[in-house]
Amino acid sequence: MPERLMDIDPAVQNALRELMQEDYPLLLETFSKDAVARLGRLRSSLDTHDWDDFRQTAHSFKGSCGNMGALALHQACEEAECAALVKDVQAAHRSFDKIRQGFQRLAPQLVI
Repeated sequence: MPERLMDIDPAVQNALRELMQEDYPLLLETFSKDAVARLGRLRSSLDTHDWDDFRQTAHSFKGSCGNMGALALHQACEEAECAALVKDVQAAHRSFDKIRQGFQRLAPQLVI
């Protein structure tokens, strides 16, 4: 069984903390709110089998996760994007569950 990726890369967070300085808490809050909105959109597009929206939302979320160093979420979003490209319902559900669970693990780590 493959090893699970870290939820967050501390080096990326340290670099963001240094770069953003007093705006770092705002960055964390913005990412968290955006993630909640994207989870809702992923769920909705998955429920309606809107593969284009599911793929685009996963792709966009993947970029945000990459910027934040959210490694496990980034990988799960990539899996979701791939599932949408081939319209694989089961893989899309699995990847969505990974995204949801990954964010649940990550959210408490995004608090100052």
